[in-house]
Amino acid sequence: MKAVTLHSIAFVLAVLELVAALVAGSAALVSLTTEALMRTASVASTGFTARTGVAPMSLRLRSELAAVLSMSEGVAR
Repeated sequence: MKAVTLHSIAFVLAVLELVAALVAGSAALVSLTTEALMRTASVASTGFTARTGVAPMSLRLRSELAAVLSMSEGVAR
């Protein structure tokens, strides 16, 4: 009886490990796909702005965004 219980526990742990590996692999694949898409979009937008001469973000907007991102949490603007 003790051996059956230990084998059952080992089987459940092995299945849980496989499920965890599947979830982690799926998350990694989604991350890689998203990164590839964002890099492609970035290259496309850079090429577009080079052809048209349009700035994707104004300097004022860029400086305001940098100021907001550099604030510590809980500080009101």
